[in-house]
Amino acid sequence: MSVNLLTDYFGIRKNKIPRGFDARFDDESLCRKCGTCCYGSIHYRGRLIIIRELPCKYLAPMDEHSSLCTIYDHRQEHARWCQRVSRESVSNGLFPNDCPYVRGIRGYHGKIYPRPEESAKFYAWLKKIFSGQPRPEYLKETDWQKFLQKLETRL
Repeated sequence: MSVNLLTDYFGIRKNKIPRGFDARFDDESLCRKCGTCCYGSIHYRGRLIIIRELPCKYLAPMDEHSSLCTIYDHRQEHARWCQRVSRESVSNGLFPNDCPYVRGIRGYHGKIYPRPEESAKFYAWLKKIFSGQPRPEYLKETDWQKFLQKLETRL
């Protein structure tokens, strides 16, 4: 299962990618290094919602606005859950709406952060989903434990 939990399973809402966009997917200079695509996410109420507490274990924050993959050059060998920028990953909405790779794709619906007014319901729902589940491979043990603790104390 990918970092984007249950996306493959549910196959919800695919984005249509116009011809001519594929060339952009190979241009690594477009990446802002925000790290948003490297956080776990899950489908909730028709949208792919980012779970802030679940970054990939190889994501290292650089400053307030950027992060880097510590195994970037070898990520496909060591992190089988890592999704390259491709027609498939873009059509699955694995990038935020303001990502340079998806800019200009009409009607694109990418991953988003939960709205503050929905946050309590979202985390209550996550508690039902994740209670008793084993740690996903892409997470550090400490991040997983903090996440589970947050689910318990948040409600």
